[in-house]
Amino acid sequence: MPKRLLFFFLLLILTACHYNRPDEELLVKELIKTDRDFNQMSMEKGRKQAFLFYAADSVIMPAEGKLPLYGKQALEKQLESAPDEKIHLRWRPVRAEASGNQGYTFGYWQLRITGIDTVEYGTYVTVWKKFPDGRWKYILDCGQSTPKPD
Repeated sequence: MPKRLLFFFLLLILTACHYNRPDEELLVKELIKTDRDFNQMSMEKGRKQAFLFYAADSVIMPAEGKLPLYGKQALEKQLESAPDEKIHLRWRPVRAEASGNQGYTFGYWQLRITGIDTVEYGTYVTVWKKFPDGRWKYILDCGQSTPKPD
């Protein structure tokens, strides 16, 4: 193969790889916005509707002291056990990373239960996947209790 043709072929491959790589900064912004929209929907329409809307069908949700939930149907059943009117969960993402069609958000949550004069705090990590329709859905969501953040 002549050097000129080889050079052209390598240049074509490198150019294609460069232009096909999604802008990671844009993906991170999309993820942060998705996580904030998820929180907003939870506050406005209820936890159950929001968690089911943003969940992938194959979602996994580990829980402290319990076996993890596998799949959207198990999640729906668990969410029905505690009415939205009693549980007020808010969160805010503080960090995100993304590459290709996957990423994660990390942040802080706050939980208030109607009738109980206590506020619980914690951190969470949510792993997201971008589906062919362009929407981000979470495939893994887990959190832990912490002291009140500063």
